[in-house]
Amino acid sequence: MVDEPPVDDKIHVEVKSKRRRLPFRSIESLGHVDINLVDVVNNGRINEKYHLINSRNGTIHVEIKWSTV
Repeated sequence: MVDEPPVDDKIHVEVKSKRRRLPFRSIESLGHVDINLVDVVNNGRINEKYHLINSRNGTIHVEIKWSTV
């Protein structure tokens, strides 16, 4: 719970993959995206597709809801 809406904050979402090739198991970053929470707070929710930063063709679908008690 927060006292005030997080309108000045961002969520950092990073997408990673696990390689399962033996003998090494490495984690590779596929990209990331930063989402402004002011959009979530003002609209009550977001349901968007974002292009991943540092990725060739990567996209991520994100749905976030903001509700008050």
